Formats: sequence, C-alpha cells, structure tokens
Amino acid sequence: MVALKRPLELWMIFSMTTLLIVWALSHTIAARNIALFSGVAAALVWLYIEKPLIHWRATLPAIFLLCVPLWVIFHYQFISTLREQQWDEIDSTWLRTTFSIILGFCTGLIIHKRPNYFLFFMIGIIILPCITTVLYFFQVDQQNKWILDGFLGVFKGKFSGVYFVTCQILVGFACLSVSFFTSHPLKRIIFGMGLLGSLLIISGIIDGIAFRALNLILIASFSALIFMIVVLITLIYQIVKKRMKWLPIISCVVISTTLTATLYNYYLYDKQHEQKLVNLISDIKVSTQLEKNQTWIRDSQSIPWPVDATGKAINGSTYERVSWFIRGIQFIGQNPWGNGITHMAFGYYMRDTYSGSKALMTHSGWVDFTLGIGLPGLLFIWTAILFSVLSCMSYLNQVFSKSAKNDSINEGKNTYSRKTKNSLKSVNQELIAYSGIWLLLGLAIFWIVGEVSEREYIEHYFFLISFFASVSSCVNLLMNKVNKVI
Repeated sequence: MVALKRPLELWMIFSMTTLLIVWALSHTIAARNIALFSGVAAALVWLYIEKPLIHWRATLPAIFLLCVPLWVIFHYQFISTLREQQWDEIDSTWLRTTFSIILGFCTGLIIHKRPNYFLFFMIGIIILPCITTVLYFFQVDQQNKWILDGFLGVFKGKFSGVYFVTCQILVGFACLSVSFFTSHPLKRIIFGMGLLGSLLIISGIIDGIAFRALNLILIASFSALIFMIVVLITLIYQIVKKRMKWLPIISCVVISTTLTATLYNYYLYDKQHEQKLVNLISDIKVSTQLEKNQTWIRDSQSIPWPVDATGKAINGSTYERVSWFIRGIQFIGQNPWGNGITHMAFGYYMRDTYSGSKALMTHSGWVDFTLGIGLPGLLFIWTAILFSVLSCMSYLNQVFSKSAKNDSINEGKNTYSRKTKNSLKSVNQELIAYSGIWLLLGLAIFWIVGEVSEREYIEHYFFLISFFASVSSCVNLLMNKVNKVI
C-alpha cells in the first residue's frame, strides 16, 4: 500500500492541473468529470494510506464550504418552489463542487510536503491566457489591425476568458510580491520572479484589451494600485531604515510606466469607439434612477436608452449592469433565503415581478449568487474566504520567521548547498502564500463585477479556497514543531 502513495500523489496533481485548464474550455465536461472524480478517488485512498496530521485550521474553510451544498439540500427539502431546476443543480454543479472541495483540500496536503509541485498549479493557471496572447498577436498580424471582432482566444466565452485571465494577472502580482518583499540569497530566482510576474500581468492586460473587457481592465488597474501603494510604503520604510535597494525602485518605475502606457492607449480606444470608460461616472448616476427609465426591465415594450445631462444616450451595458445590480439588491432584501438556483437566478425574480422580462443576470457574481443561495450561503463562503486568507497570511509570517532563523543558525558555516535548497523551498512557500492572498481576495473583488456565480466558476473558486487553506495551515503546524526543536 505504501508503494501506491507516490503514484496517487502524482495522479492528484495531474487531476488538479487538468481541471485548472479544462474549466475554461468548451465541450470538456467529460474530461472535467473524469479528472475530478478520479482525483477524489485517488485522494481518499491516499488519505487512508498516509493518515496525515491535519491542523484544525486547515479544515475550517472546507467545512464552511461544504455547508453551502448542505444548505442547498436543506433549501430543496423545506423551502424550494423550483424543485426540478434545483435538483438539476444539486445533481451536477453542487456534486462537482463538493468533489472540488475535497480534491482542493487533499492536493493542498500534498503540496505542503512538496512545495515544488506548486509549479503544476501555476501551469494550470497561466497556460491558456498565455496561449491566448500569442493567438491575439497572430490574428493582429493576419488581419493587420489591433482591434479584433469577437476574439476569444482559446476560451469558450467572454465571461470565461475574463475570469481565468484575471486569475493569471493575480498570480502575476503574487510573483511580483515574492520579488519585491523578500531578501533571499538567490538573486537570479528573485529577479526571475519579478520578470515572470511582469510578463503575466502585461499578457493578461493585453488579453483584456483583446476581449474589450472593461471589468478586467478595472480589476487589473485596481490590483496594480494596491500593489504600488504597498511598494511605496515599503520603499519609504527602507529609506528611513537606510536599507534602500535600487532594483525594486527601477522595477517599480518600469512596471508603472508600462501599465500606464497600456491603460492610456486603452482609454484612447475607448474614447473613440466604446465610450464606456470615458463616461462611466455620469452613466452610473443616470443608471441609478430605476423608476425614471425602465428600459432595464427588458420586456416587450420599446423604451429608448436614458440620456445624460447633455442629452446623449448613455452606454447600454453600463446602464443595465448598474440597474440590475440595484434591483438585485432589492430582491435579496425581499427574499433573503434565495430561490436555490445558481444559474441565472435573477431571471426567475424578474419574470415573476415583470411579465415578459428577458433579463437573466445582474452581472454581479455576489448578487447573483445570493439571489440563488441566499444570505446563509453567502455567509458560509465569505467566512471560508476569510479563514483561508488569514491562514495564508499567518503562513507567510512563519515562512519569513523560519527563513531568518535558518540564516542565523547557518551564519559563518559552510552550508551553501543547504542554504540554497532551503531558499528554493522558501521561495516556493512564499509564492504559495502570496498566490493565495492575491487570488482569493482578488477574485472576491472580481465577483462584484463579474458574471461568475454558477457552474465551473463556483467549482473553481471553492477549489481555490479549500486548497490554499489546506496547504498553508498544514505547513504552519509542521513549522511550529520544527521551530520548537530548533
């Protein structure tokens, strides 16, 4: 039985990587199910053989996440008025989501033992967005124009492309964080992390421009702003302590210049063609006036788009998103338990309230999720996210502490190879922690403006929450034991 451990671990890692890729592709439900169910079967056998020591904090996010499908089943039994539609989701989306939580938890247990396996997670996150960037430049060369009509790269839809490219951008900021906020002896690896992070962010922004996705551009810009603020605070601290390093400053200037130039060019394009960004504030103000103009209902009546103070019709996409968001919040106040449906839950409320309405989604993931799963479901997932992020932060602090302690112990000794090996492991562990913080918080923000509250997006996000809570909490436990020995 012991001889099975390594093959089982490798199969779980392979299943994880496969899922991270096929979640974004069309016509891959069979591959997704095979990878997911076989990965969980391998995980259960591995747990039986390994019997790992698990920190209680590692289980909390997974438990809270598992409470969501349990709540859905309770809702189905005692509250539901849409039993047929809800059972279809229980038998598909929520079954796969439950298995995703288990697989995420178990792969976290493995990667805490072998941090170098995190490379496969990275590959699963970045491979499709990077291929899409290459395809975009190929199409630009073929069509001899920068703005392409309906370009989606390898993704099955615009929603899918925006979501998974956002994941790459957030991982890019995690790589930059390792490069900026650590001081390892492996200077080339740290510099490589910074370079990789910059390339991932720039590639993601290019994909966002290719998709003409304003929400992706805004999330990338907001993430960059947060990162630059933290970097600025760090540089000020270094100047005060007289520990200033020129590499972070130069890198910061290069990244800022590149990002500013990219966003400025997108602004010029938007001003000439889309006009979403240039009139965003004024369009939002008009869109909040739900009673004054009811084009947002989308029924059989032909009502023109509302106009701004200058008499110009506002952008239809901005108008509907804001109006539906506000109306969705109102529906949540009226129906705090939800209707039990994750797939286009908003549409059920709209058809019940406004006969003939064809509106289906608010285009805000959190609002749509709460309309379906209710406030209890929202509370469970937010609690899981909070515990998982706190676990990653605690893990990061302990990685720093252990690294400093090892440097102090090895000081003056001929332990170059050992220090190099420990530093490589420490870099991987820091990358795991930073990736967890950036991905979980970044996607939580993205869910405010993204159409990602159903199907593979739920499976993917629940997997990430369970995975990062598991890998960080388990390492915390082992590190505490090691520190006591030292």
